Amino acid sequence: MTDLQQTYYRQVKNPNPVFTPRKGAGTLKFCEKLMEKAVGFTSRFDFAIHVAHARSRGLRRRMPPVLRRRAIDALLQGLCFHYDPLANRVQCSITTLAIECGLATESGAGKLSITRATRALTFLSELGLITYQTEYDPLIGCYIPTDITFTSALFAALDVSEEAVAAARRSRVEWENRQRKKQGLDTLGMDELIAKAWRFVRERFRSYQTELKSRGIKRARTRRDAGRERQDIVTLVKR
Repeated sequence: MTDLQQTYYRQVKNPNPVFTPRKGAGTLKFCEKLMEKAVGFTSRFDFAIHVAHARSRGLRRRMPPVLRRRAIDALLQGLCFHYDPLANRVQCSITTLAIECGLATESGAGKLSITRATRALTFLSELGLITYQTEYDPLIGCYIPTDITFTSALFAALDVSEEAVAAARRSRVEWENRQRKKQGLDTLGMDELIAKAWRFVRERFRSYQTELKSRGIKRARTRRDAGRERQDIVTLVKR
């Protein structure tokens, strides 16, 4: 039986992906509730209804195969775990999500592939359950962390009321302002805190990538100058 399963699933290395957060990582009680609600989501009638609606609009041709559904279930757990109810944003990169959800594979050359994760995200976006947008930043020469947000359709499918979502958002506002008071800062309104949460992710990523680029330039310069005489380097500096 094992041989048959391995033969049938030879197109993927992990036919039964499971979300495993990094050691010591925690999440909000609201997010834990979302994770409980999302268990086995692709096996439910609600999921079949969303797929049928996507088919009627010409977005999908059929129900996704079993391996894709397993990937979606694992990914949903990761999305819910890293969800920020204040910003309505998943505060995690796709690469990290793919690794934690068991959807990343590494080639013999050491190249990481997250195709299973991106396909699952695209499918959820086509169903209208999430928004999924990528953006290239020419200043740092790479893509910034993908914006993934939850739609009201996802909360409805998970049987989470709008009141519960609003309460979780207010709770985060209160917590953020308590932290600001401890630091001697003024309290902010919900809109200001939401904007701050969105800026934080992008600014931190840009700062990190800029630092990496600077280090790379220094390493390249060091390797280039390794074979030069001291006088040659002095001459270059004086130019």
